[in-house]
Amino acid sequence: MTASATKTRSQRRPRYLNPFEGRKKPINLSGLFLFDPEVLMRLRGQSVRTTFIEIGEESLFKGLERAGRTGQVTKALRGRFLDLLPPATAEALAAAFDSPDSPTNAFAQMGMWEAHLLGALRDDNGQPVEWPASAQFLCDVERASRQATMLFDEGQFQAAAQYLAGHSLLRRFMSPASLHGLAQPLHPNDRLALRTGAALEVWLSLLALWDIEAGADDVDGDHSFIEQLLPPDDNTAKNTVAQLFDWLLKSAKVATPAALMKDPRLKAFGVQVGTLGAWSRGKNFPSASYGTAIAKALLSAEDAVTFRRLSAAARQLNFLGYVAQHIKNVVGTLEGAKAEQAKHLGLGMPFGHDNIEAWMRCRYPVWLQFHRANLAGLAQASSAATGP
Repeated sequence: MTASATKTRSQRRPRYLNPFEGRKKPINLSGLFLFDPEVLMRLRGQSVRTTFIEIGEESLFKGLERAGRTGQVTKALRGRFLDLLPPATAEALAAAFDSPDSPTNAFAQMGMWEAHLLGALRDDNGQPVEWPASAQFLCDVERASRQATMLFDEGQFQAAAQYLAGHSLLRRFMSPASLHGLAQPLHPNDRLALRTGAALEVWLSLLALWDIEAGADDVDGDHSFIEQLLPPDDNTAKNTVAQLFDWLLKSAKVATPAALMKDPRLKAFGVQVGTLGAWSRGKNFPSASYGTAIAKALLSAEDAVTFRRLSAAARQLNFLGYVAQHIKNVVGTLEGAKAEQAKHLGLGMPFGHDNIEAWMRCRYPVWLQFHRANLAGLAQASSAATGP
């Protein structure tokens, strides 16, 4: 093999798919470095518009969209929206409409995530349910970062960076170089790249919590679904979508994609050669129903449940890779002194890693260990408080 061929092979990196259905839309941030709740809904194939359509209120959604653009909400529109909410929530939100700047207004103290979780985490009767640790984590990050967000929005970048560096939780999401970069009067695109890099770190941390929650029945407490899909340290250039397919082959005891297409267990199933081929190469993510049907046909009941969890994890990891590709496009390809300066400012992949795959492999175990220790501490404190 020639030197040039070796260099080309060493530079192969996975490509990540657009994780969202429909037309491309911006991936918005909420606050300083949280992805907007709508991002999670879109990753799960949901949308606010669809939710309103399903309850027969598409016209209300359009009215609220229009009100968002104009900043004007009619009394009738407000009444229609409040009528859809649980009484306690509607009462608090009505007070927020009437006195938006009141310091006693509960909604005035909330961020996008806390408001979203209050609405989403309810039982069939509309009553609030106990929040899982992952939801509380998002709320904690949002509340803790409110002061830094205000400073950042006011252009006090150095003060915002100092606040983050001094916070026991928030400083974990940014490297010293990134905190240094955030304190500088950078171009808006570079500041957005820094915030998005921190948002990736928060989301990776959130995935670790989801991972732990999904394995709540794990006796040893050391099982991880997501670690099975982290990109390998080799030149296969396989993204998480292709790795999910490889897991399916291995679990079904099938040697190759070609053998899978001929597997008798799929005889009664409408195997789509093009879909399976694209999936095996990481070029297409099959629908949840299609993947679940194949898993049920090929796997044991236990492995089919694992497949559903891994499928959700693969979508999340693919999302992180997709956003990382966007950061690279924003920052651009830099060489020499410009590359060194960008690294000094924390621009590029989170925590100075050369690529997103190395970042995932390095940082994910850190967050697993962090959350396991935190949850164990909380459980011990709760046990001590309740007594024998």
